Amino acid sequence: MNEAQAVWVPAPGGGAPPRLQELLEQLPAFFGLYRGPGHLIEFSTATRLTLLDTRGQVGIPLRQACPQLDSPAWHDAWDRVFTTGQSLHLRETSSRSHPSDDELFFNLSLLPRRDAQGQVEGVLAFAVDVTELVKTRRAAWTTASWRTERLQAMTAALSEALTPAQVVEVAAREGAIALGALTGLVVVPTSEAADVFERVAAHGFSPGDLEDWQRFDVSATCPLTDVTRTREPCAMGSWTECMARYPRLARLPRALALSAWASVPLVSGGRVLGALGLGFGDARDFDEAERAFLMTVGRQCAQALDRARLYDEERAARGAAEAASRAKDAFLAMVSHELRTPLTSILGWSQMLRQGLLGEDKRQRAVQAIERNARAQRQLIEDLLDMSRIANGRLRLEPVPLELGRVVEAALDAVRPTALARELELDIVVDADGVPLFGDPDRLQQVVWNLLANAIKFTPPGGRVLVSARTRDEGAELVVKDDGEGIPTDFVPFLFQRFHQADTSVSRQHGGLGLGLSIVRHLVELHGGTVSAASEGPGRGSTFTVFLPRSRVGSTPGATREPRPVEGLSLPRFPELEGQRVLVVDGAPDAREWMSVLLTRVGAHVLTATNVTDAMDEVRRSPPTVLVTDVTLSGEDGYSLLYRLRALPWESGGGVPALAVTAAARREDRDRALRAGFSAFVTKPLDAVELLTAVARLAPPIPPRP
Repeated sequence: MNEAQAVWVPAPGGGAPPRLQELLEQLPAFFGLYRGPGHLIEFSTATRLTLLDTRGQVGIPLRQACPQLDSPAWHDAWDRVFTTGQSLHLRETSSRSHPSDDELFFNLSLLPRRDAQGQVEGVLAFAVDVTELVKTRRAAWTTASWRTERLQAMTAALSEALTPAQVVEVAAREGAIALGALTGLVVVPTSEAADVFERVAAHGFSPGDLEDWQRFDVSATCPLTDVTRTREPCAMGSWTECMARYPRLARLPRALALSAWASVPLVSGGRVLGALGLGFGDARDFDEAERAFLMTVGRQCAQALDRARLYDEERAARGAAEAASRAKDAFLAMVSHELRTPLTSILGWSQMLRQGLLGEDKRQRAVQAIERNARAQRQLIEDLLDMSRIANGRLRLEPVPLELGRVVEAALDAVRPTALARELELDIVVDADGVPLFGDPDRLQQVVWNLLANAIKFTPPGGRVLVSARTRDEGAELVVKDDGEGIPTDFVPFLFQRFHQADTSVSRQHGGLGLGLSIVRHLVELHGGTVSAASEGPGRGSTFTVFLPRSRVGSTPGATREPRPVEGLSLPRFPELEGQRVLVVDGAPDAREWMSVLLTRVGAHVLTATNVTDAMDEVRRSPPTVLVTDVTLSGEDGYSLLYRLRALPWESGGGVPALAVTAAARREDRDRALRAGFSAFVTKPLDAVELLTAVARLAPPIPPRP
């Protein structure tokens, strides 16, 4: 408020005490005394409130001294106080003598003056200049309104940005506009490392201005990275302060003429998502209100960035789920096709055999076709089961010392008929000193068989497939190489993934489920090794390399275990089964009859039953020497049969060895059967040799006849 200069001119017939005059002269406000209904001026102070300034005139009416009070309302105010004797207070009223003058604001109080008898004899006027207070408050109102407007505009722009890339562009531009900055800069952590930041958006810069502002280490002395550590805004009101604290800012182009800088962290949900840097063209005070607005802008941008990232992740997850669903549908269609194809041959040839439509020369071909397609179907089922075990983490190895060369030979025996039929040349090269390993021979044979089957499938007639096994300095290496169709370069990264095939069209030339190579990779990794594929492109052949590290290498001579024998087409003799009484229990008539015929063929005396009750009746009539039962039976299951059998006296069949047969091939199913008391366990689909071998191992010796 402005100080006023008091001028006292005594009214005719009186005067003011000296002390009162001194106090009135020191008042930082306007003070005036008026007498009578005409409001004769007795005293007034000089003031910049031109509306009330009497320019030192006294003894004359107010209307004459202040012609600027041209509005009747002002004179009515004095008249009303004099007439009614009631005070009048006007708050933050304004005056402007001329339209070009600055608007002034004041608080005016008009009080009645009373004589000794209490009668109103005049008016006392008191006014305080509040112009600066009103303008300051209005400026604050204007700034808050402007900030609210800019914040709403920024929020609207951010809400339209769906991706993180769109959000950071809006944050750099709208953040700068909201805070009145010339430039805006957004940095976020890189996808490779959370402690390294990269610039992702800029506003107000020319191309090439930010060549030195591409990446930042979080430990670098930089206002953008500092705020990500402190999670507090950093504001420097002058360029001198900027240079003193962060010399890196000198790398910004001088043409920008920046005079102040502020950085704010982008924090949402307790996570630092990046930082927003702002360059200003004028020096700033950065008071508490502006710092608070900085943080508000930062929070809005961070929340939008977090939302966009969640949207991006959800969209990616939805895309992956849709792709997985499409892959599942395609896989189920492929499974249906691959299972129906061998079934067509099996059913077709079977019907022709049953109806007697084939001559003697065709019957052998029919039987071979049925067996070949049944084995193909069995392999498909085994691959599916293996993949299920792998996906559930239930595939286990039974490692022993072994010779890799013998594993390779066993796998070659299995695929040699197919290779000969396709007129392919099969070559094998094994180190003369052998390749000792410590692993599961059956699973390693499966690896070699899958690689060989894959090479044979994609090698045209007359081609060549080479298998080599050797000891390397760091371990053992198996290589399967062919000169067949090769692998498209863009498909190599997906070669060992489940259900992926280079050709999935209806007109594809080669069948299969796309599981074999995925199973190979998992089995090799379970052995601690790696598998890789290489090809120079379509028509240039392919090379698969399996490597097992040194930590898995080494065996003791003479302690190796051979892989399981390859399934053949001829049925070997089983003299230990001749004369055995074998009880076969299975609810499926075809399977029960097949096992009965097979066991009878090798000399066993076979009894059959369809359920637990019939089986116990057979045991009571004549105890068998071996029990073969399906675990899944109608009514009571195979476990119930075993419990009832074991409750009998030993000589009445309580000690009969029992073989469990089931389609449940999980390890826990096998463990449950063995814990329940079964002597052995085999899974469907059954192979003739496998079943006979399992029964022969359980059969007790038959005493020689006298």
